[in-house]
Amino acid sequence: MNPVQPPPASTRAGAAPAPSHPNALAQALLDEFERELPTTRKFLDRLPEDRLTWKPHEKSMTAGQLSLHIAQSLQGVLRLSLEEEAAPPDFSAGPPQPQSKREVLEALDAGAEFLRRTLPTIDDERMRRTFRVVRGRETMLAMPRIDFLRAILLNHWYHHRGQFGVYLRLLGAKVPSSYGPSGDE
Repeated sequence: MNPVQPPPASTRAGAAPAPSHPNALAQALLDEFERELPTTRKFLDRLPEDRLTWKPHEKSMTAGQLSLHIAQSLQGVLRLSLEEEAAPPDFSAGPPQPQSKREVLEALDAGAEFLRRTLPTIDDERMRRTFRVVRGRETMLAMPRIDFLRAILLNHWYHHRGQFGVYLRLLGAKVPSSYGPSGDE
């Protein structure tokens, strides 16, 4: 599998000139993460402590599992991407069940700190290199590291935050605003 590399930003129509800072791509991701973190924290903080094991459907994660997945995915995804090639994570056991909302919020804080410390160490050249997820001899995914981090670190995080908003609504908790007012704010 040969992933298609996008043209350099400086050659795309209407694109800004390529940044001169050697870690500009990582810094842009980190800046976006910092803008989104307070919203994600608001969502997770609304989880009713007594409803951690509730789930909307038998095939769904519990509210606690989903919230902990949101909190822990930051560290998990970034750690995975630090290698040039990695095995896919083993999700067969399912996500762990937290014992408290505090456990979830502490995991979010630990993930945020790991991102702040680690993401800026990845220079633009490495961000543009192909990252692979490989099982045995099969390449399951191959794309520039920046694209992997954009899709799986951030977009995946936003997806689950939106999913968690539905959980909050079904639990009768107030859904916080994200990019505009919610039905509760």
